[in-house]
Amino acid sequence: MENVVWETFAPASVENEIPQRTRKRATRCKELDNPLIRKEIEFRYGVEGWKLDDVVKEINKAYGLNATKIQYRERLHKWRCKQRLNHKEYQRVHEVVTTRRALDKESKVFLKSSELIVLPEKRLQRWTARNITFTDQIMSKVKNPTPCLYIQASPMALDRHEPYGLVRTPSPNPESWSLPIIKKTVAVYYPNIPIGQLYGHLQQILPRNLWHPEDAGSALSAQQSLPHLPLLGNIIYRISNHLTRGYADLYALLDQVDKYGFRPQLRKLLSIKSPSILATCSALLESFYFRRDDEMLNSIFSNHPQLKRSLYYYLKEFISDKNHVPQFTGGRLLEDILDEISNLELCPESAEEACTLLAACKRNSDDLRVFRRLWDPKKIELQELENYVGTCTTVEEQLLYSKNPGQLKSLLECGFTSFIFTILFQAIVLGDHNSMRVLCERVGIKYRTDVSYASAEQNNLWEVLDIVTFSVILSQCMNEISGSHLGEPMDRKIKGPEISLDICVLMYAACMEPRITKYAVEIIQWKLSVSAVDAARMAIDALPILGDYSNTLASPYDYWNIFPDSALEPASANRLSVLETLLCFGIDPSETSFWRISLWEEIVLTGPQQETTRLLKFFLDSGADVNARLGCEISQLILSDESPHSGTRDYFSSHEMYTPIQIAFGLEASSIFCLVLENQTLLHQSYDWLTSGDYGGVHPEFIRAVQERDHAVIEDLWDQRSLKLAIVKAIENFNFDGARNILLTYTSEIRLSSLFRAVASPYLLDHDSYKDLNDFTSLFLGESLELAFGPNTQTSNEHDDNWMLGYSALLENAIWNVGLKALELFLSHYPIVAKLSNTTLQSDSHYRLHENKIFLVHIAADHSLDCLKFLISQGACIDEAEITTEVPGLKYDTAFYSAITKGCVETVAYILSQGANVYTPCGYESSAIGYAIYRERIDSLALILEAVPNSYPLALELAESDRYKDGYIAEYVRTWKPANLGTDMGGEIVDFTSGGLVLGAAIGY
Repeated sequence: MENVVWETFAPASVENEIPQRTRKRATRCKELDNPLIRKEIEFRYGVEGWKLDDVVKEINKAYGLNATKIQYRERLHKWRCKQRLNHKEYQRVHEVVTTRRALDKESKVFLKSSELIVLPEKRLQRWTARNITFTDQIMSKVKNPTPCLYIQASPMALDRHEPYGLVRTPSPNPESWSLPIIKKTVAVYYPNIPIGQLYGHLQQILPRNLWHPEDAGSALSAQQSLPHLPLLGNIIYRISNHLTRGYADLYALLDQVDKYGFRPQLRKLLSIKSPSILATCSALLESFYFRRDDEMLNSIFSNHPQLKRSLYYYLKEFISDKNHVPQFTGGRLLEDILDEISNLELCPESAEEACTLLAACKRNSDDLRVFRRLWDPKKIELQELENYVGTCTTVEEQLLYSKNPGQLKSLLECGFTSFIFTILFQAIVLGDHNSMRVLCERVGIKYRTDVSYASAEQNNLWEVLDIVTFSVILSQCMNEISGSHLGEPMDRKIKGPEISLDICVLMYAACMEPRITKYAVEIIQWKLSVSAVDAARMAIDALPILGDYSNTLASPYDYWNIFPDSALEPASANRLSVLETLLCFGIDPSETSFWRISLWEEIVLTGPQQETTRLLKFFLDSGADVNARLGCEISQLILSDESPHSGTRDYFSSHEMYTPIQIAFGLEASSIFCLVLENQTLLHQSYDWLTSGDYGGVHPEFIRAVQERDHAVIEDLWDQRSLKLAIVKAIENFNFDGARNILLTYTSEIRLSSLFRAVASPYLLDHDSYKDLNDFTSLFLGESLELAFGPNTQTSNEHDDNWMLGYSALLENAIWNVGLKALELFLSHYPIVAKLSNTTLQSDSHYRLHENKIFLVHIAADHSLDCLKFLISQGACIDEAEITTEVPGLKYDTAFYSAITKGCVETVAYILSQGANVYTPCGYESSAIGYAIYRERIDSLALILEAVPNSYPLALELAESDRYKDGYIAEYVRTWKPANLGTDMGGEIVDFTSGGLVLGAAIGY
């Protein structure tokens, strides 16, 4: 009752006993005059055309007001905000349009010039039909055209208010007169985010030829990124928001600046005091330093002194493997940076700087004089350095590692001893005698000295050690690794027989140096007290396999490499030599778990790698049984989501496929199948399983080729070996008639849900074929529905995930490859797909995809704003998140995550306008604010802060954390203040696309 004033009317005469009456009068609501609230009211009522009742309800709820409908109507009248023209305005517009038509000029009518709201042509036609007689229309056509077509815009014809009903010639670029993409309050903040604040400076200080360079092949003329900005603004936007691809892009840009003589303009541009320029300078700083462009470097420091960085920062950037600094003639080299640090006597101030200096000195010279002179162990203790490198998981990153004996001695003199046995073990295996001698002396291990090393051939250093000593070194090496961070044993996809980890490490070492193989067998014999044959069999079973999707052998530890990268390259080829040596002990290859499990695990996961094929051929030539039953885990591996072999999943899910030739049938390439087929002695065993009734759906021509052992035909038909694959192949070739014929002919022999999942492949959807694919999908779903729910079919209550998995892929690919038109088409199939998968519809709305774990919002936010708007209009939740488990932890794929990653402020603005929660997890971060700071998307962060000012304390807390406190993002957050829309640019919604600007472009996008 606080907002109500009670006004009492006394009775006129006590004698009349008139009851006392009261009347409620609403309190004045000054908040309606707030520029922010006013702009939203005008936008919703005048632009979006909301009913006044809806505007009142929405604004009161959003801003916590209690204003009445009358108060809103009074404000709208005061602001001259309305939704349509009055009769006099229609008359004036009709006269102007008629006159322009007589002069063969096109016309577009805007409700109000400042808003550029287009008046629909049908509305003017409807008014004309109601108010202008047919005779008047005929007479108006024969009148002389009025010379002044824009008389309504002349000063003599206007009052002090802006006119309604402005007639203009349509723009050749329709987008240039369109409203901002975001039709809500968020749009008013565009001028106040960093790139918007910079916009006015660009045309003032720079020549036009920098905005539109003539050389279309230059680094300044790549694909567009932000359509609201001209060329240069786009480049600044991408650099300031860290959307470029490393130094290569920036070097290419700076090369073009030098080529076209734009250095003075660039220097002037980088002197502007604005957040975008500060962020741009921060991103360009390293490039200027490494190119030895001290002129630009000093210019930045004079204008932005807060960006000064230590030489240790540049040193770390230079030696970082992820950055790959390009070579530049006359640029700074590693030795130049070290010389600067040495000459200035810049001692490291932290463990990070000390380790960076040590790594650079190791790489640059044979001695460590600079490091030893500048590092003060009293200031930065040895334990601090060892703790800092504790998360490193490669031997090269360890403090003690060095290929140079002189450096190794110097490191030992400094007191570095962590992972000393690991480095000793790899030195012995790789034949580094000098390093072995130095390390053995340090740990007190004695070795034979009667072995001559004069031979040029690499020596077997393990021969100077007895088995007991070597085993101790191996054991100590494993203890060091297991006690370190992430020193966990590798978790194989398939659990074979239990094999001791030290045997796995030993055989991994044998692949680095095959000559140690026999010595390894002797060690296994000694440790386990077994025969040489049993020891050799264990050694074979312990052989490493190739890592997933790589051509290097997987380490026995998940995240730890015992040997340097240079030793890993030939290891996969060396494995064959190791196997040859081990089979010489009289081992039957068919009896090893490596043949039954490990080799086929590698084949399934990595495909026909050259070394894998050689290994398989060697096993077959050595007498491995091609009819032997392999481990049942192999077929399960093909069925798993990690397997790339989706083409034959349906066979493995419903049949027993355990022999080598059956497993090979499920692979993506034909080479393994043909290799096994060559060694199949019994002809009928190679195809009986294909022709049996259990394996319906195999292409008849492929069966004939197998019967005839025609390898050429098998290779030609391999990607069509099943009817499902044949249909997919036909669609890939845009042969939809052929696909229909196969489908209608063999409907009963095809697992339709699996086919639907295959048809949803991203390679089958593009702008030219999506309509044909939609027609095929309609036919396919109709046939599936009839087959599943026909009169002669018993209805199944079993839920089939393939339908929804395929449908999810189809919708995702529609968004990725085509856009809104394809999404609308394919989304209409949802009721049928839901019925086929036995999914119960919960409501009349067809958007129930999230209930089936189909998440499209974040995909649309990444690829198509139109698709995102459509999904939201269909009932999707803007805060929808697809949660996946990855190595760092849970990942939240949200609309914010996609938009911020892409760096598209238009999409971020739309997401904000839909009321998205900025505090929910985003990516691997706890909030969208945290993710924007982490990715250094300064404009996305600014937009969030402007739209949700209450989030500022969280942003400030993150900015002040140790992780970000020294960056320019932190400085921006500290100095941020919400925009005063009453004074900043008049509170107007600025459309960057207006003004006839050419659409921008950005480097590296």
